[in-house]
Amino acid sequence: MVFVSLGLRMLINVEALNMVESVGNIVRHRTVPMILSKGNGQYVMRWVPAVSGECMAHAYQSFLADLAQKRGLKVCYWCSRNEYIKHFDLNFYKLTSNQIKQYTDEERILEKKLEKKSLTLDDIKEIEESIIKCCVIEDIGGFLVTQGPTKRTARFHVSYMVPTYDTVERGIVALDHQFMVRYAPEAELRREGRREIPPAQAPYYPQVGSALYAWIFNIDLDGVGVSSITGEPILEVEEIRRRKELALDGLAEMLDNRLFGAKLTRFTPFIDIEVAAAAISDKVRFTVSPPTLTLKDFITETIDRAERARQDVKEAKINLLIWCKDDIMKREIERLTQGKATIIATSSIRDLIAEIKKQAI
Repeated sequence: MVFVSLGLRMLINVEALNMVESVGNIVRHRTVPMILSKGNGQYVMRWVPAVSGECMAHAYQSFLADLAQKRGLKVCYWCSRNEYIKHFDLNFYKLTSNQIKQYTDEERILEKKLEKKSLTLDDIKEIEESIIKCCVIEDIGGFLVTQGPTKRTARFHVSYMVPTYDTVERGIVALDHQFMVRYAPEAELRREGRREIPPAQAPYYPQVGSALYAWIFNIDLDGVGVSSITGEPILEVEEIRRRKELALDGLAEMLDNRLFGAKLTRFTPFIDIEVAAAAISDKVRFTVSPPTLTLKDFITETIDRAERARQDVKEAKINLLIWCKDDIMKREIERLTQGKATIIATSSIRDLIAEIKKQAI
């Protein structure tokens, strides 16, 4: 079992990465309730800006789909379009079979399974295997087919992106309305005040946020290309290796290029990844501690938990890697780790992912 857990702390300024709805001419940023401990058994709730796990998962799968097609790996029609309906209903795929390109594996399950009134466990197993063979995104990202039903849990997990606890406590989190206006005075004049025609010139108020965000990404690499029902490999060894590489390379593209979330055309945020801690574990699914903690607690608690896990699970292997962007941060991390983790200090987080690939694949 090879399980990778990654926790990041990212300073993001002037972002509108996850907008939820418009109320009149106000476009709201997503917010979530955060519970903070005040000590002595007392707690307080704060509403803070956030970016949903669905948003981050969609971005990650989009990078996977693009990279997979460049590498000649199979991606189904809808995932190639970044529409992740993921074989949600075989009747829909039958309906559109003469309109879109389908792989042989897809055509076979449509012919065999839709004729049956009820499906056996072997039928469900065959549906899962066929979909995995024809789409790497659904292999890694999971799917739910209503026939059966046939469910494959995603091999990766993502958290919401939320501000760190210490910045919320100190009030170093901002959410503000920005006044904008579509400037078109002549067009508005020519509209002649007709109510059936929307205003050509109109004000609007998008919310933008700035915060030190924390985010967690986990992936079960040994689950890639493996049946959820039997636990046996479905694909050839080389194909599974290529898909594992894709899973990590797609993450590297997403994080290094900093292209994820909404409203990038007008609100491309200033993103600075300050530190990332990765745990590569075997024989145990070890996750890093929440990066919402202070930097010191995030690092030291992860190290302490890893040592305890190694003691309790004798055959467990847990390697810790910590990436930071400069020598100043590196010296602080060295003081906290005391040689118990490998430190990588470079300008690109790709170097961290490259080291994870060396150890995990």
